[in-house]
Amino acid sequence: MFATAADGTKIWYDHAPGSRPVLLVHGFASDSARTWEQTGWLRALAGLGHVAVDLRGHGQSGKPASGYSPGGLARDVLAVLDDAGVSTVDAVTYSMGGLVSWELARLAPGRIRRMVLGGIGGRPAARESMERVREALSGGGLDGCVAGMAGHRLGGPPPVPVLFAAGEQDEIATGAPEFAASLGAPFVSLGRRTHLNAVSSRRFKDAALAFLAPAG
Repeated sequence: MFATAADGTKIWYDHAPGSRPVLLVHGFASDSARTWEQTGWLRALAGLGHVAVDLRGHGQSGKPASGYSPGGLARDVLAVLDDAGVSTVDAVTYSMGGLVSWELARLAPGRIRRMVLGGIGGRPAARESMERVREALSGGGLDGCVAGMAGHRLGGPPPVPVLFAAGEQDEIATGAPEFAASLGAPFVSLGRRTHLNAVSSRRFKDAALAFLAPAG
């Protein structure tokens, strides 16, 4: 399915209705299939429902030259939620997806209840790191996304309750435990995982499901 962003860009998404749907937002130079389907996340969330989105420039979504700021990408995802008819979600994100969902929670209060942030800490998105990931995952392209996202970081107090998770060998999320502690947020170590393989961790899934489970 496709939602239409404010500038006319087509944003691909997959929606499986459920009792407590989870918004899934992938990282830079990846897409929903690689991040969430191939790693077993959709199976893990089968009882809850999900809305998985391909951010603009990625996967099956349109690939315009502009619109790649955190706020621009957040508005794209908000258009997806509106198109899917989903008023409130929990969110599980990875890497750059955390910046997008953090901004979405600030932009549209009440749309996100709780948020799991994988593979991200408090450091600004570095152009050099993004270019390394781009070469490892996509082989090129995405110049607009690099320009739009480089230098941005998670800012201000958490807009909703958050859980951080990262691998011990994740060179991009270095400092995530300390950053989570500075916000009074919980952190889960994913063991000796790197930025490129932490998303498939069973520990990540189990921690996310426990964090998102309704109280009581």
